[in-house]
Amino acid sequence: MELRQLRQFVTLAETLNYRQAAEQLHMSQPPLSQSIRRLEDSLGVQLFERDRRGTSLSAAGIAALESARLALHHAGQVQAVSQATASGERGRLHIGFIGSATFSMIPALVPIFRSRFPAIDLVLTESTTREIGMRVASGDFDAGLLRYPVSEATGLDIIPVEKDMLVAALPATNPLAQLPALALRDLAGEPFVTYRAGEVPGLHALVMLACQNAGFMPQIKQQAVQAQTLVSLVGAGLGVALVPAVVTKAAAANVVFRSLSDAQVLPSIGIALALHPTKQPATALQLRQILRELSNLP
Repeated sequence: MELRQLRQFVTLAETLNYRQAAEQLHMSQPPLSQSIRRLEDSLGVQLFERDRRGTSLSAAGIAALESARLALHHAGQVQAVSQATASGERGRLHIGFIGSATFSMIPALVPIFRSRFPAIDLVLTESTTREIGMRVASGDFDAGLLRYPVSEATGLDIIPVEKDMLVAALPATNPLAQLPALALRDLAGEPFVTYRAGEVPGLHALVMLACQNAGFMPQIKQQAVQAQTLVSLVGAGLGVALVPAVVTKAAAANVVFRSLSDAQVLPSIGIALALHPTKQPATALQLRQILRELSNLP
């Protein structure tokens, strides 16, 4: 039994006329008659009764008609689902993201993605840049939103999607917070809260480089992994910190953010989309297109 034969059976059952059924099926009448006979032979029953008055369904044909329609319906669903999955219109997309992506990028991305692709199951997992890179490379994540530039060599496709810069976070009680303008070298005598080198090597290295470019080595008193944690520690009075400017979008008690006048000593930073170089699911390509639109990238 073939789907083609079921389709012919249903069409003939609905028209009860070989000529009309053949026209709807875009075939001639003799091949249709032969195909229906082969279907009856394979089933071992007579589906149609033929006499001088015309063609009618047999009892077996009446019983089989609804099941044949259901079989064609389900076959159509299989085709539709497989085609939609292959084109990236449905399926699953697992994205790893850094915490600072939640301030701007994730709130902008998720509503658009869900509106455009409601049949895609979107899974978001927060992690560090290092972990995201490893899990994209292993295929555990379909895509990653990580801190750029990355500090370690990687074979991943890295596509910058959001530009950012480092700003100073100071306790509101710190006298430097009252200055109208602030340079990075003004923080030379302050205790620093910075990123832990083992988990966040990229930002740790960038902060160290920026301070060295400004002519001093930071006095590191406390370390953390997430930018939000650094800001909280600054608010507790443990020191100052350099954090991505996007972090300032969130309210922070007892913390003052300041742009730095000597921006030339600061490295450029941002968020990038990370994809496996060869195994990129269609859903991840849809993500890339939306991020390009949001970032005005080619």
